[in-house]
Amino acid sequence: MLPNSQSDRDGNMKNRDITKDEINRITEKCQPREKAFFAVMRQSGLPPHAIKQLKIGNLERILSSNTPVPCKIDIPHEKYRTFIGEEAIKHLKQYLATRTDPTPESLLFTIQNNPKKEINTKDVSRAFRLAAQKLEKERKINYEIRRGKPSELRLYSLIEFYRKNAKYYLTELHTKSTPKDDEFYRKLYEEKAMPFLEIESPTPTDLRRLRQQQQKEIERRDKEMQELKDSVDRIFKKLEGPEIEEEPPGYWEQVEKDFRQYQKWLRKHPEELRKQEMQEEEFDKYMEEHPELTEEDDKLYIEHLETRIDELEKTMKEIKETIQNQKS
Repeated sequence: MLPNSQSDRDGNMKNRDITKDEINRITEKCQPREKAFFAVMRQSGLPPHAIKQLKIGNLERILSSNTPVPCKIDIPHEKYRTFIGEEAIKHLKQYLATRTDPTPESLLFTIQNNPKKEINTKDVSRAFRLAAQKLEKERKINYEIRRGKPSELRLYSLIEFYRKNAKYYLTELHTKSTPKDDEFYRKLYEEKAMPFLEIESPTPTDLRRLRQQQQKEIERRDKEMQELKDSVDRIFKKLEGPEIEEEPPGYWEQVEKDFRQYQKWLRKHPEELRKQEMQEEEFDKYMEEHPELTEEDDKLYIEHLETRIDELEKTMKEIKETIQNQKS
């Protein structure tokens, strides 16, 4: 359901990433309907033309007081399940409270005072644009407004926000050859997408939950890295066949030397190790010097964990490429 990349839509014109603060500020300037539309878009990745066709019944128990979190969006003929998190659910409920007797068969988003006619997505885009321009004029956000062309920030920036922040979830989806049941996707979204798509000020409980999820992610990736290293060991052991033993003198000494260098490379370059150790020492020192911090140091620690996960992901990619080369 996701549209093509921004460069495909606008030629060579590329938009920069929109920040969480900018989304919050723009959303605050809008009415409940637009707030809900923006929230659904940035937490599901669905484009406007797909959202406007949704009926209330397509969202899992959205009219109920016990709407599940995350909430599934049922889109016919879609291979993968789509969900929204707590913030989109909250804004949807606030918007639906302004509607008169909504039913499961009613359109989710409608034009004002006509619940039988679907919303005009141009109106939604215009609301986003005007709110952003007003904030830019007030110097509360800063972005390039391009007259006659798409501006640096626009409604589709919310889809790019989803793609960037749900990358672990999307990667996992595309590595699975057989679709799983709804609960598999729900758990996957809850762990690998929802924490990164929430933009409103988190509660201490939210922060603790996010830290736990980040820690689990790091542990999982560490385990995967160890499995990849074990695969490398097995590849080198397979080289110890009879045909290799017949190699000229000095061959095995060179193989052993190359293997030690390879193991050193797997542990990353020394300068990267020093940099990481310095970052960890600086962070520990910062926390010791600021014991009064609670919520703020949690945010900093979460940022630290996100950086660590990105580093692990990069290293794993390099190891996989090396293993493939060795197998070749």
